[in-house]
This record gives sequence, structure tokens and C-alpha cells, in this order.
Amino acid sequence: MRRRVCRIGGVLAVLAAVAPAASLAPTVHAQSARSAGTPAIDSLLARARQVASAGDTAEALELLEQATDRAPRDLEALYQRGRLLTRTLTLGFGNPLRITIAQRLLNRGADLAPHDARFLLELGRLRLRTPMLRADAERIFARALTVALEQGDRPLIAECASEYADLYARRYRSTFRRWRYTSNIFFDPRAVRARLHYTRDFLEHHGEPMPQAGDGDRDRADRLYRRALEADPDHLVSAVGVLALLYDVDRHTEMRAIAAPLLARRARAGVADTLPPTERAQLATVAFADGLAAWRLADADAADARFTLGLSLLPAAERDELLDIGRLLRPGDSVRVAGTPTDARTATVAAFWDAADPLLSTPVNEARVEYFARIALTMLRYDEPTTSVRGWRTDRGGIIVRYGEPPVEALFPPTNDISARDLTGRVVTIFRYPAIDRDFVFAGAPTLSDATFAGDFRTLADEARFDDPFRLDNLNRSHAVDSMPVQVVRLRGRTPQEHVVLTAVSVPATRLYAKAEIDRGELTVRTFGGPLGAMRPAGTRAVPVTLPVRRDPDIARVDTMRQGDYRVRVEAVDDAVTGAAARAHVAVMLTDPRDASLAVSDLLLGRGRRPGTSTDDAALRSVLDAGVQAIPGARLAPRDTFTVAWETYGAQRDATDRVQLEVGITITLLDIDREGGSLTRWFGNVADLVGLTPEGDQQLGMRFTRDEQLAGRDRVPLAIGISLGTSPAGRYRLDVSVRDKASGQVARTSREFTIGVR
Repeated sequence: MRRRVCRIGGVLAVLAAVAPAASLAPTVHAQSARSAGTPAIDSLLARARQVASAGDTAEALELLEQATDRAPRDLEALYQRGRLLTRTLTLGFGNPLRITIAQRLLNRGADLAPHDARFLLELGRLRLRTPMLRADAERIFARALTVALEQGDRPLIAECASEYADLYARRYRSTFRRWRYTSNIFFDPRAVRARLHYTRDFLEHHGEPMPQAGDGDRDRADRLYRRALEADPDHLVSAVGVLALLYDVDRHTEMRAIAAPLLARRARAGVADTLPPTERAQLATVAFADGLAAWRLADADAADARFTLGLSLLPAAERDELLDIGRLLRPGDSVRVAGTPTDARTATVAAFWDAADPLLSTPVNEARVEYFARIALTMLRYDEPTTSVRGWRTDRGGIIVRYGEPPVEALFPPTNDISARDLTGRVVTIFRYPAIDRDFVFAGAPTLSDATFAGDFRTLADEARFDDPFRLDNLNRSHAVDSMPVQVVRLRGRTPQEHVVLTAVSVPATRLYAKAEIDRGELTVRTFGGPLGAMRPAGTRAVPVTLPVRRDPDIARVDTMRQGDYRVRVEAVDDAVTGAAARAHVAVMLTDPRDASLAVSDLLLGRGRRPGTSTDDAALRSVLDAGVQAIPGARLAPRDTFTVAWETYGAQRDATDRVQLEVGITITLLDIDREGGSLTRWFGNVADLVGLTPEGDQQLGMRFTRDEQLAGRDRVPLAIGISLGTSPAGRYRLDVSVRDKASGQVARTSREFTIGVR
């Protein structure tokens, strides 16, 4: 009979999940309550603790049953067996015999020791695992706390207060951001795919938020968690609980005040190493929560340090999981990265974060910090330590990791609407991201990790991952970075192994200093270059700015590079002005520059020529000698006159060292800004165009022949001035074709530009 009772209910099936929480550590106050002279019982308890710590819960229960059979009034045996039975139960009536035995053991202990709060505490926990009896848990926890206070057992006071607080915290989570229906129309997740903007319209017209829902439960939970921390300042479960509550009301400074001293005491080298795995994991959560608070307070350095500490406290498997970027990639890319060798995968990860980093100029990678801040949020919201569930692995946590905390979160109560069968009796949670116009819907209890995608939203989430696997739209405004218009021109260098790269940017000083209350500022412009994942500083210059800004400064630089796949990053930052930061990031592929066939360089769109430069193209050794001032972003103002310049390579020379080239230039309207005019207006002003004639419905073009004396040059630089008169605002493409009359070869290049469009 004893063996049947111990093994019933599939203990071994839940062994892995409950072993950490089901340890049988002895308690000092319990030992003092036991009668002396029971070495056999002591031996059984010691063996039970040993096998339980090794993961054999079934064997531990058998040993504890022997102990309670031999000594039915031994408090420690009653407590340890009742506790282990309770910890191995799951929510529901799946094992009524085990529930009955646990309740009998704990009630017997409570009767024998009415002033021992441990038995009441476990009875309350047992009630939470038993449907229809959970309401009684509040009464039992309150009584347990009262008894613990009478005992003066500070660790036990912390345990009782924490469990009591958890009860209110779960109630609060079930009503946090609760909405009510304002009509007899209930939310249907199937309609999201069928009807455009269904979620947005539903929230606007059929629901309204309940702003103070759950406030009372949150305040009770907060007070009880703090009582637990007063009794035991190192009580990690209570620390995590109160940190989660404080984050919900944006009390980030207070979060740091609680977490910092706790981490200083418990996370020191040599101290954290001695903690049990569950406590070490909770300490990691505290470190992540502190990093989240620091990040919300715009302290990127402190946040990065805390996340690094948190990672070091996690088990190696979880640490590797979080450092893996697979969850931030499209499914196919994730598989490919996972299959690469370790060194290549490490380089890929570095390249990913290099590209995502808003500013290389700052000491930390803000994109990576934001990623870990999202991980921290999922830990606070969705972790379930008793079942070893990590928040980032849940459906809701996965969406937060990819897109950030939802700007709009709505919880609707369960309904019995037959038109939404998969939501019947289940709470509906909606995540809405207006910036990317995406919605995600979940069904299930908000306090449990089994709140999963509703309807076909798992498929919709997979589709969203394919389109947008990872976004940083929610970066704090103090970390937001403006973009800079950029134009990159690749030319051949002086040697076969070299390329010359011209990078021109326009610093949006007008926007960066729009809210600055100063007379002058100074932008530090830094350039970085190199392979992705290994970009290095390439230059720094200071740009004085007088306010108000009348014209955005243009900056150009020329670099010599060798063959390869490069990234060029230009950043402009004024550290004295919050939010005054902008960047341009471009990919530059430099292939073998020495090819015998006819070739042309990138097109350079610029304005005029610098004073003092020659206007005779035959005297130019390179396009750069023409002094054309590149237009960043190739953005032209209406009625603007511009210069298009390029270099031609590989033309066949005749006996007199001359080449003859036929040049065709075509401008094609790709996308017209209807506010700026019409095609009829454009072609009606052809007389204003210099050298261009209509060619087709959306094109203007010109052709000419160029006879050039090479005179020792290995290229033919050309610069042509063009005016588009009253052309309408819109997006255009400029195509250049060059035909070598001697060889008959043709080379082409193109560049898009805009007129009157930002």
C-alpha cells in the first residue's frame, strides 16, 4: 500500500520541472520543535533530502512516508512530506488522492503545532493548486502571516508575506490594462485577417479602458512584498515581485533603489556562486530588472552593466539562448545562422548588432541594450519559477522581444459568444503596434504562461516575423537617432587594388536643434568604416552650428579602400543637446577594379564646380578633379540645376591615343508627387530643359558623342550640367549609357534622385 500511494499520479512525469523547488532543506525552528532521540527518523529525512536534491522525487516521497508511518507526530516529517506532495501537484483535480494526503498531513501538523506558520503556508499553497478552494487561500495566508509575526521568525515572515502578496499580484495581473465592452459586439480574432484595421476600429468603437482596474490589488501586493523585504532584505522572490509592480507605474528610480543594494550584497563574486539554482535565477531577474529601470532612465551604461551581470548569473544554456540572435531573424536566416561554424556564427552575431547599433559613437550598443530590456520585461511579466517557464519563451514574451512593449495593450473579459468559439470562457489579450500597423491577439489567463495565440494569430505572427523579424521603433526618444541623406560614389583608385569612395552627407541640424534653447552648438561628426561587425573609426571633425540654423551643413569625405564588402557609417552627435544625433549607414561592395571590358563608375550628382577648377574635361585626371560638390541623398530642389559626373574605363584607344564614346542620358519619372504638378505640365516646359527632349511617356533624354585624348590617363572623366526647369516633384531615375565606337561595347549605370521630396 505504501508504494502505491507514493507513486500514484505520475510523480516521475513532473520530476524535472519540480525538483529544484521541491528540495527538502531543514529549518532551524522546526528542529527545535521536534522531540529528541529519533535517530532513525533523522536518517530517513536526511536520505530523503539527498535523493530529492538528486531529482528522484518518487524515492524521496517513499522515504518520507516511512518517516510519517514510524513517527506520525514528528513535525519535520509531516511538514517535509506534505510540502513535497504539494510542490509536485499541478493545478486541477488530476490527483485527488495526493491532494487528500497532503491536506491530511499539513492539517495534522497545524493541529500539533498551532504556532508553526509553515503548515499554514503549505496549506495555502495547496489551496492555490486546488480549483474551487483557491478562494480559501487568502484566509489561510493571512493567518499564516499572523502566526509568523507572533513567532518572530523573520525568514518565515518573508515567505508568508510573499505568498500572500503573490495572491494579490495575480489578481492584479488579471485586471491590469483591462478593457470593457461598450456594445453587444465581442472581439473576434478571425475578423482581423478578413477586415482591414479591424482591431483599431474595434478598440475605438466597441471598447474602452478601465484605468483604475486592479489598483487596489496592486497596492496590497506592494505592501506585502515590502513587508517581506523588511523581514528579509535578501528575499529574492519578493524583490522580483515588487520590481514588477513598480515598473507598471513607471517608478524606475525606486526600482533601482531596491535592486542595487540587494545586488551589491548577493551578486558579489563568491557569494552568488553558492546560491541554489532557483535563487541564482531569481537574482539574475533582479539584475535584469535593474538594467530595465536604468534603461528607462536613459542610463545606457548602467543598463548595459546590469544586463551583463544578469547574463553571468544565468545557467549557461539560458545565457547561450539569449545571446543567440536566431529569434530576431527570419526563420530561414535563423536556420542558416544556427548551421554555421562557431567562429562564423560569432562574426555574424557581431555584424548583426553592429548594423543595428544606432550610434557607434557611444560606448554601448543601444540596440542590444533595448533587446535585453525587452528580455527583462518578459522575465518580470511572464516568468513562472515553479514550472521553470521563462517569459521570453512564451507567445506574449516572444512578440515583446521582437517588437518591444506594446503601445496599446487591452484585456477583455471572457465571453460566451458562439461566433468566437476559441475565445469562449477565456480572457482576450490584444497587443497593438500602431507604428507598424500590426496586432497580436492571445487567449488565456493573463497570470499564466499558457496564454497563447488566439485563432490563427500564430500564423500571422510567423508572417510578421518574415516581414519584420526585429524592430526598434520603441527606442526611448533620448536614444532615437535621426537619419542623414547620403550619396556614395565608387571610383577606381590609382592602383589595381584600390578603390576611391566619396561619401557625402547632409547633417539635419535644423531638426536636431529645433527644441534647443541655446545660441550655438557643436556637432561631432565621426566616420566609421570596414566590414560589418568590425567597423573602425575612420575620422572625426567638429562642425560649429549657429542657431537658428539657416542651412543644414553638408559634409563630404574621400577614402581609399581595397576590394571587399564594406559598411560606411557617418554619425553626427551633440552630446550637450538631448536627442541631437543623426547617422547615415550604407553598404559598399567593392569588386575587382581591373576588368578589360568597358565600364563606368557610379554617377555623381552634384552642384557646379569649385571655383578655380578647370572646365575642360580633357584636363581632368579624375572626376574628383572637377570639384563637383556632391548633393547628399541626391535630393534636388524645384528648378535646381545639377551636374552629373562619372568616369569611363576600358575604352579602346586608336593609333593617336584617342577614344570615341557615344553617350546617352535618360531621365525617367518613377513616382510623381501629385501635389507638385503633372506630366502635362512637365512636357509642356521642355523648352526650359537644357539639351533634353521627350523620349516616351515618362522620359526625357539626350545623346552626344565625345572624342577624348587620353594623354596617359586610364579613364575618361565627364561632367554634364542639367536643368529640369519646372519639373514636378517626385522620384526619378537617371540612366547613363556609354558605347565605345571602336569596340562596340556598351556600359550602363544609373542613380535615383528626387525633386522637392524629403
